[in-house]
Parts: sequence; C-alpha cells; structure tokens
Amino acid sequence: MNIDKKNNQEEMIAYKSSGFNIHPSLALNELYEIKNYQGANPENAKILFVGRDPNWHCNIDKMPVFSQVEEYLKDGIKFWRKYGIHHPFLSQNYKGDGKRYHKMFSKTNIDSSLADKISFIELIGFPTTGMSKKNDKEFKKKLISESNQKHLIQLDQILDAKDKSIFVAWGLLDDFLFINKELGLFENLSNIDKSQLDINDLNQIENIFIHKHFSDSISNNTIAKISNEVSKCLR
Repeated sequence: MNIDKKNNQEEMIAYKSSGFNIHPSLALNELYEIKNYQGANPENAKILFVGRDPNWHCNIDKMPVFSQVEEYLKDGIKFWRKYGIHHPFLSQNYKGDGKRYHKMFSKTNIDSSLADKISFIELIGFPTTGMSKKNDKEFKKKLISESNQKHLIQLDQILDAKDKSIFVAWGLLDDFLFINKELGLFENLSNIDKSQLDINDLNQIENIFIHKHFSDSISNNTIAKISNEVSKCLR
C-alpha cells in the first residue's frame, strides 16, 4: 500500500469524522509497508494469532513508547527476547488503548524463547486508528479496499495451511463471511457456523481455534486452554 502525504491528510480528516481510519502517522505506515505483521513471519511461524486490524493510538508516534514500537515492528522476535515482553504496550511507558489485550495475552505465559514460532497478523494489513466497532461501514470499506486485497490474498493462503495452529478471535468469523461474499476468499473459515460453538470456551475445528478476543471478557480458563494448545503444537 502506497500512502503519500496528500492521502494521509485526507485520511486524517476522515478519521476525525468517522473515528476509524488508516493511521495518519507516516512513520508507522512506512514500517507496515516493510512488514505488515507482528512477531515472527506468518509464513514460517507455527502459531498464528489473527486479529481484525492493527490498531494504534492516533498519537502513538508522539508518545515516549514509540521508539520501542519502532524496534518491535522492525524485529518482534528480537524485541520479545530483549525485553521479556511480547509487545511494547506492556511497557511501563505506555498507558493507552490496547494494553488490556496484551496483558491478557501475556497470561498464556508463552516463553520468549518461542518468539520465532509466534506471529500476530490482522485482516487489515496497514495500521489503523479509532475503534472499528463504532464504524463498521468504514471498517468494511477499508477491509476490502484495493489497497488491502493483496494482503487478504496472501493471508488466505497462509490461513489455509494445515501445519499451523491458528487462533481466531470470535468476531472475525463474521468478517471472514463478509470477505468471502465480496472477494471469494477464506472459503473454509467463512463456513464455520458460530451457532455450533461456545463463545465462552476455546473451540476447535481441525487446526483452527476460535475464542473470545483478548480485549473482551475472555476467561482465565480459556487462556489456559490456549496456552496448552500452543504447548502441544510446539512439542
């Protein structure tokens, strides 16, 4: 995705009105043009955690923690092993949105020695800001936009791998269904019937695991089950 200054200014205006948009930071967008995932390369990773969009505070590039964000996005494996935390939002320097997700994820107690096996990837391949749930129309527009379609095609191929354990947040099942109807991608994931699953538990369909979002009211029991499945996959 190529975003020039003019487009960024337009997106910032849209962000102010919609509450959700492409992140206005040129620095952040440049980092995502190099690498649009966090942690290990999803092509090589054994464990994938799939999210909706890589959401960052609109002023993240002006916060003290941004130097660590840059370090993390450039090499998430090295960052985890250097600091002993999987994400800069766990730093004492950060107090904003997104911290709960990573605090809850850290309860899996995945050791930093396994950092090269863990990848975090989202349906949108460029950084966003604002809450997608507050403007689903704008989210869906960005989701299937031309600038995101190459990312979705690549992600479709990655998530079709049977030799990976893939953890999917509950709400993404509706997104997969929408993408499939619009673009014909994610056939297997779009066919998962939520009515047959338990939102309060860890559900398994072959190598796909569906659970509550880490930012939601996910239980310690579900987190323990996720941790167990990660351990089983890496034995």
